[in-house]
Order: sequence, then structure tokens, then C-alpha cells
Amino acid sequence: MKWKNETKFHITGLNQEKLLNELSKKVDLSEIERNAKNDTTFKCSYFEHKKVLKVLKNKNVNLKAVEHEGVAFRVKQLLSCYGLIAAVVVISVLYFLQSGFVLQYEVSGVDRLSAEEIVAFVKTENPSMRTIIDTETVESSLMSEFDGISFVSCIVKGQTLVINIKEKLMPDEMYGEFKPIAAKKDAKITEINLISGTLNVKVGDVVQAGDELVSPYMIDTSGNLKKVEAKAEIKAEVYNEGSVDHYETFIEVNRTGRTAVLSEITLFGLEIYNFKEEFDFKMYDVEFEETSLVKNLFLPFKMKKTVVYELAENVVESKFDEVKEEYIEKARKKALENCENCDTIKDEFYTLRHLAGVTIVNYCIVTEEVISV
Repeated sequence: MKWKNETKFHITGLNQEKLLNELSKKVDLSEIERNAKNDTTFKCSYFEHKKVLKVLKNKNVNLKAVEHEGVAFRVKQLLSCYGLIAAVVVISVLYFLQSGFVLQYEVSGVDRLSAEEIVAFVKTENPSMRTIIDTETVESSLMSEFDGISFVSCIVKGQTLVINIKEKLMPDEMYGEFKPIAAKKDAKITEINLISGTLNVKVGDVVQAGDELVSPYMIDTSGNLKKVEAKAEIKAEVYNEGSVDHYETFIEVNRTGRTAVLSEITLFGLEIYNFKEEFDFKMYDVEFEETSLVKNLFLPFKMKKTVVYELAENVVESKFDEVKEEYIEKARKKALENCENCDTIKDEFYTLRHLAGVTIVNYCIVTEEVISV
């Protein structure tokens, strides 16, 4: 299908040059073809074709054919389909009717209570119409029905009734459980400031992420174990590493510049027309774009455009000595991403490993950080 909005005329008769001169003063003509002395075809904008028809009719010109092209003509054809318009109107009415009801229920904050039981109770005890449903009534009925609820709030969002619930705390949860302090990174401990709890490490120890540094208990003077909150500030030297690989030969994939366009027009998600350019790309990349075809029109015509880009493989050769500094900087940036506090950098160094056709650059930044969490 052609996208440009044009009308093609095929006329026969005498004095066509004079007629074309007169038409060109009123409308813009294009693609004028004189097939014979008395046989001519030409095009004009679809939106001006009525002016041309009026002139041809007044001049009694023999009109052999009129062909319309473009999106505007197709849309006009669709709008003239009264059955389709009636179906759209019916669908719209049904949509507006059903939009007045709550169709979904969303329950959050439940752990011990059953979300399915809560939804079933709300559906049974309350109406589903949005204009009738009373959220305060829903909240009070839930509080009365379920003993495990300490607080509940309800709100209607669109066609969803959102129910937020806070459950009552059990005795164990009210008193809480003390947790140990664990290391958040691999490091070497340099300083310890213990506030409460039992220390499991000492200065100079090397620990891994997740190791327990301070336990949440202490032994009193009588030898009894007493649970306490573990509190401590533990500093350590952290080795933040970043690594990149350099290949002397590798394959690079790039776009060649050749493209193919695939377009389709949809109405309510159903395909009406499509246009596809043929392509024979062995490798390709795809990008999608969806736009509204018309503005200020009730019918939601949309056009989905797909652009296919041809890809080609290129063999790239690179010597490490020529790009050494670039790869060292890449490795350093990766190492810096692991540093939480770059103001406390104590040392930096890198190492190189050469394998068969591959050079591995490993950069290490030593920082002093608090590793207790």
C-alpha cells in the first residue's frame, strides 16, 4: 500500500495542453505522462482531487479512470463502513459500562493470613460497583472478621480494589531476635571498636564477605550466656579489583547502512493493512516504533513501524602495546565501581597476564572501609 495521499487521473480528448495549463493554476500536478496526443495521465493531491473533477466535468473531458492512493483514502473507506462503526460504538458502550465495576482485588502486607480468603470475603460482603462500594465499610468488616489484622486501609484504583493490611505481631516478633554482625566485603582487618557482643576476629585477620565478626551474645561474670545486640565498628583494608581482557584478534559486528522497513496499520490491535520491503540480510538488528496514525479521531488507528538493519562481521586485529594504557584505565574504572569511599584509597597497582592471544589486565585499589553490617 502506498502512503502518499494522491489521486491519479486518466483522460482522453483534444486540447489537453490547454486543459493541463488551466488545472496547474488551481492545483499542483505531478507525474504528467502523455501516452498519446489525446491520451494523458497525471496525479494531484488527494485532498484537491474534487477541484480537478469539477474542472474536467465543466470541460466535458472524457475521464477514463480515477485512482486514489494513500492513508487518507483508506481511512475514508473504513469510516464509510457503517457495520464497523456500529461495532465500535457497541464495544465502546460495553467498555464504559464495565468500567464502573471492580474487577480485580489486590491484597498486600499479609504473611500468615490468606489473601484468597480475604478476597473471597470482600466479594461476598460488599458490592462490586465502584460508585456503591464503601471502603470504610470494607475496612471495618475485615477488622471484625479477621483477628490477625491490626490495621487495614482500602482504596479503589481504576477497576482494582487495593487492600493494605498490617498483621498483629506475635510475642516472638515483639521482642525481636538479635543478629550477628557479618563482613560485607573480603578484607584484612585493621581496627576494631567493640561496643557490645562477642568478638570473633582480631586485627590482622583476613575475612571473607559474610563471615561472622561479632556474635549477638556475651558471657557474664557467672559464666551465663546472655543475648545482647551486636554493635561494633570494624575497619579493614579492602581489595577492590577490576579486570578486562584484550584480544589480539576479535570479530566486531556493525551495521552496514542497508535497511528494510516493515509497516502495519492496526485498529483495536487487529491488523488492517501492512507493507513489507523484501530483504536478504544474513545478520540483522531490529528496532520498533509505534505511533498514533491520526489525531482528534475516536477510532484508535496505530501504525507499527519495524526497521531492520543489516549487520556485518569484521575481523579486527589489535596489538596490546598500542592500547595498553587504555585497557589499564578500563580496569581501573571497574575497580573504582567497587569502592564506596574513594577518599580513603591507600594503594593502587595492576598486573598483566599473557595467554594465547589474550592479555588479562587486573587492577587493584586498596581502600580503608568499615566492613561491619
